[in-house]
Amino acid sequence: MLEKQLDNLRVRRTVVNSVDIVKAYGKCDVFLVQLFKDVMAEVIDEGNTKLIVDVKDLDCIDSSGLVAVLWAKHKIEEIGGKLIVVGLNGSHGYKVGLVDEFCGLFSTASSVGHALKSLSIKTR
Repeated sequence: MLEKQLDNLRVRRTVVNSVDIVKAYGKCDVFLVQLFKDVMAEVIDEGNTKLIVDVKDLDCIDSSGLVAVLWAKHKIEEIGGKLIVVGLNGSHGYKVGLVDEFCGLFSTASSVGHALKSLSIKTR
């Protein structure tokens, strides 16, 4: 497990059954987003192709945080991988309409467990 913190943002990286999980806590905004993006980039730079990004414990995520997840999705797809987002449901201190628009761009799951099942089924 790897954990990094900057001000009000804490990002934890774990691995379960060969799937990387990046979980964010606190507040992810334009001033703190680089930490979030850096941890996702580490996963991708290592060549890992299964990534779950869990944002359900974020108090707030702004558009820069959503763009960072979208960036990670595109980068992991370039190497044949898959990214699933957990907890992106409009309750993170941002306009629901914007989050809903972004949700359509991601594969989402209601829990890490469901995301793990989805990734194991899709990669057999």
